[in-house]
Amino acid sequence: MNTQRLSGEGWLDPVLDARITCRRFTWNQSKKYESIQMGNDLYLMNVPEKGTSLHSRDFAEIMLISRGSLRQRVNGEYQLLTGGTLCFLRPDDEQMFLPDENNSDCEIVFADFKLELFLSFSIFFENDVFLRKLTEPVLPPCFHLSPDEAGSLFARLLKVNSITCAPSGRKIKLKLLLANLFSCYFLDEGTLLTDVQVPDWLEHLCSEMRSEQNLIAGLPRMQKLACHSPGHLCKYFQRYLGKTPTEFINELRINRAADKLASSHEEIAVIAARYGFRSLSRFYKLFRRHYGCSPAAYRRLRSPRR
Repeated sequence: MNTQRLSGEGWLDPVLDARITCRRFTWNQSKKYESIQMGNDLYLMNVPEKGTSLHSRDFAEIMLISRGSLRQRVNGEYQLLTGGTLCFLRPDDEQMFLPDENNSDCEIVFADFKLELFLSFSIFFENDVFLRKLTEPVLPPCFHLSPDEAGSLFARLLKVNSITCAPSGRKIKLKLLLANLFSCYFLDEGTLLTDVQVPDWLEHLCSEMRSEQNLIAGLPRMQKLACHSPGHLCKYFQRYLGKTPTEFINELRINRAADKLASSHEEIAVIAARYGFRSLSRFYKLFRRHYGCSPAAYRRLRSPRR
């Protein structure tokens, strides 16, 4: 099945760098596919029972199932989305929609926004925990809201489209809303460890590994500095940081490479090699997993505009 790539150009509001729409899905037994625009932000979707086309996008997307249910095929896996489900989709997630077993009607609010805004939250929060939690799973993260929570979010999302508010005000409201969603669902006390919780020796080791020399030397240097057995080291990293020593080092290297991409014109292959990535394909894979886009796309987004 071919995957259609959706572009934000011509779709996203250039003032907001985003677009919020409400779509109501009904299913038919023919091959006829109709999308009828009923208002500026409301679409009626009459879709064959075989489902929508398989598609990805070059922008990020948040979906709120406000009423009904449908099946979602995403990255080769199937899941049922019911009323109150909040789903965070990455640009490269491949998805299509199919009817549930009862061919129920379904209403979804979509908040589409540029990858640049998507990446800016890690800078705003000065923490990339939410970004890793968002990009690592095969299935996009989904959460189930109570009826009151879903109703409130539904109203807040559509209110961003209000023409009574100036464009600059709408953009601020959208950013506040998205920041609130990301902080609520991806920044929790269980993952944001305090200094008291982390043993002093582990905190010191993590600080030492951030130096350029130690970072490039990698795992052997970490094990030498730690003065603990590899098994003990791995156990404590998993317990307090939720990752292996190798994952910690790769994460630091990817972050350092991202900084270099944004601040220099060096070739991507040179930057990858400098930070210990002998395989360029592995560097690309880890970078995309961590930042949700390719190194080249990240450079375009973060480099100063000329």
